[in-house]
Amino acid sequence: MSDVNLPKLQKLFQEKRYTDVVFEIEASTTEKNRSPFLLNLLGVCRASQKGKSDRDVKYALKDFEAAFYKDNLGQISLDALCSHITLCAEMGRKENDLVNNFLITEKMYLEAEKKYSKNIKYLGYGLDLYKYLIKHEKRILKALELINIRGLDKMFGTILVTSQMYLNNWFQKDFIEFQKEFAELFTVYNTKKISKLDFDKKKIKVAFMSPDFKQSHSISYFIINLIKDLKQTKFETYGLSLVETFEKDKTTDFFEELFDQWIDLGDKSDQEIVNSIQNSNIDILIDLAGLWSANRVSIFNTRICPLQISWLGYNNSTGLKEIDFILADVNTVKDEKKYYGTEIYKLPKIWNSHCGVNHERHFNELPIKKNGYFTFGSLNNFMKVNEKVMDVWVNILQKVKNSKIILKSSLYVCEDVILKRFEKEGLTKSIEILKKTKKESSHINVYDKIDLCLDTFPFNGVTTTFEALWKNVPVLTKKGYNFNSRCGESILKNAGLNNFIAINDEDYINKAVFYANNISKLENIRKELFDKVLDTPLFDTKKFSNDFCLALENMLNSVKNNYK
Repeated sequence: MSDVNLPKLQKLFQEKRYTDVVFEIEASTTEKNRSPFLLNLLGVCRASQKGKSDRDVKYALKDFEAAFYKDNLGQISLDALCSHITLCAEMGRKENDLVNNFLITEKMYLEAEKKYSKNIKYLGYGLDLYKYLIKHEKRILKALELINIRGLDKMFGTILVTSQMYLNNWFQKDFIEFQKEFAELFTVYNTKKISKLDFDKKKIKVAFMSPDFKQSHSISYFIINLIKDLKQTKFETYGLSLVETFEKDKTTDFFEELFDQWIDLGDKSDQEIVNSIQNSNIDILIDLAGLWSANRVSIFNTRICPLQISWLGYNNSTGLKEIDFILADVNTVKDEKKYYGTEIYKLPKIWNSHCGVNHERHFNELPIKKNGYFTFGSLNNFMKVNEKVMDVWVNILQKVKNSKIILKSSLYVCEDVILKRFEKEGLTKSIEILKKTKKESSHINVYDKIDLCLDTFPFNGVTTTFEALWKNVPVLTKKGYNFNSRCGESILKNAGLNNFIAINDEDYINKAVFYANNISKLENIRKELFDKVLDTPLFDTKKFSNDFCLALENMLNSVKNNYK
């Protein structure tokens, strides 16, 4: 064995001189004679270096893998496994292809299950692993196992609820039944008593609260024109920003100028946020994030303002008692209305409206004319591409000879999971995954390559469907069973594209095959879409703003007797 100065390594590590630790270990040992402890330490130090390169990350992952197997499921094996997951997840957040090493992690994780199946740390890291592997069922299983051991808490409950939205396992009744217990976990903050509503005052203060007033978030396209239009009404707009100081960018600055009033809340505690909102005498408080921002949603479990609404960012019930209304439409919520635990206010056409893309619009010709093959496409977040969706898409490609599919995601996950599914069916050359682009023009031009877009289910695309239709590319969706799974249906009905709404998987496949084999019909639909879609409720933001204002007035009237 080589001579290793452990006290020296410990001192260097405590001083965060990680590069020096790496040098010392490599100089005094060989790969073959390094102990599991040294292998794990080496990986940690490589991964902790400032400005680490992809090469450093690759070596660190190999160190963790070697430590895992060499320790033979001891404590260092578990530590190395968790470090492997942490580093791969970091690569996902950095949009680095090294996130695909999660496939190696999964093999290690399954091996460790022999010993650590009831271990809290093991189960907790499995939540991240299966998120990036797009394996919702397994992520849910780990969440349930953690709940069985530790009891229900906000993090595990949020993961469980949001993960179920990507699958067909729960009906809306199941969501609300779970949330009855889940909602009890949320704090109720100290508040001042709300006085009688004054409808005669010149301005009614309506506040929009979100952690997403920042670059690259699709929320912008659905509220910019609305906020502008509200300036011409009796409503005074407040932007309540949960963006933390280090996250602020030009988009944050834009929104700060857009709203009548702006309050930075990202660095404040929940109680401080409640105090700030009440001190501003807000009349209407609108949550734009729901359980996607579980750390802040507790605020809406407290009666802060006379009227509290959930809209836009989370198309389901949060289960929180002090939300008065969920803002939906006549197409998204139907017979299951009683299973949201909150009153549903249905807008007459659609629950949101898109302001369009800052890009010159031109008629988008069918790509098949120049390519000689038919191209399907989906630019939805890969978290929405579950096993059932992949099964259906594979079936379509098998039935439509000389076809391909283009995919692109706003969230960087383990793309190899999707690629391997198609490779398994001999469709390696039929799938193309494009990298995420930061430029709006580069993203929107991807639709020029697509003949027909395929929606995900049960978690439908929203922004991507609006974009596709703006680019006169039809989208094929499937009927759903609740708000979250009927978004595509509502968008297409409002676009006059009822024939692109499938009733089940078989109908979805048949419709895709039909349009791929009837190019002239598809071309006519695309021409009509180009001519008319901007005049539909999808992009008629002025009409939507009028409906929105009327909705606010009606909802205020419905709660006014609560404050006498």
